[in-house]
Amino acid sequence: MRKILIVIAGTVLLGIVSFWVYDWMKSDRVSGALSIEKDNAKSLEVAIGFGAGTLLIEGGATQWVDGDIDTNVKKWYPSVTYKNKRDIGYVEIQQKMKGFSALRKHRNDWNLQLTNEIPVNLDVEMGVSDSELRLAGIHLSHVSIDAGVGDTTINLGGEWKDSFDVDINLGVGDAKIHLPKETGVKLTISKGIGSVGTKDLISKGKGIYVNEAYNHSDTNIHLKVDVGVGSVDFLIVE
Repeated sequence: MRKILIVIAGTVLLGIVSFWVYDWMKSDRVSGALSIEKDNAKSLEVAIGFGAGTLLIEGGATQWVDGDIDTNVKKWYPSVTYKNKRDIGYVEIQQKMKGFSALRKHRNDWNLQLTNEIPVNLDVEMGVSDSELRLAGIHLSHVSIDAGVGDTTINLGGEWKDSFDVDINLGVGDAKIHLPKETGVKLTISKGIGSVGTKDLISKGKGIYVNEAYNHSDTNIHLKVDVGVGSVDFLIVE
C-alpha cells in the first residue's frame, strides 16, 4: 500500500514539475541581499522553508546569515525573522506559497550562507526544487532535511570536530550525499521504491552501513535516510 501511495504522489508531483518548467520564463525581477547580523548568540537554530526553484546553502557567512534572493514574483520573496533568547539565535527564512501556486512559478533562486563560527541546528524543508547543500565547514549540531521534488546534493565531506545526527527524508527525484572519509559515519536507510548506491560503504545488516573510519574515530555522523521515489548515491569524499 505504501508503494502505491508513493507512486501516486510521485506522478502528481512530477506533473507539478512539468508545469513549473513550462511556465519558467517571465521578465519581472525582484532581487535583494539578505543578512542577519552577529550578536551575542552562542548557537543558532536555523529553519529554512523553500517553496520552489533553485536553492544553495553553504558556509562562510561574514554575519550569522548572508544571502541573495532572486525571484520574479514579489510575493515569493521570503519572510526573514531573528530572535535571540538566552543566547540562542532563532533564524526563520520562510517562503509563502499557497496551495498549488508553485504551478505558476517562474524564477526563484536562493543563495544562502551560514556562519562557521558557532553551532548550528539546521532544519530545511523544500518543495519543488533543485537544491545543493554544501554543509562542510559549518559547525553543525543537528541537521534535518525534508526534500520534496527535484534533484538534491548534500555535501557532508571534510573534517568534523564534533559528532552530530542527520535526518533526511527524500521525496521524488535523484540525490547524491557526500560523506567524509576520516570522520566516522553510520547510515540507516529506510527504502521506499527508489534505488540506493552504497558501494563505498560497509554493510552491517539490513539497511545499516558504516564507513571504514567508524569505530576508529572520536567523531561520528549518524544519518537516518528515508528514500522515496528516485535514486540516491552515497559517496565517500576527502
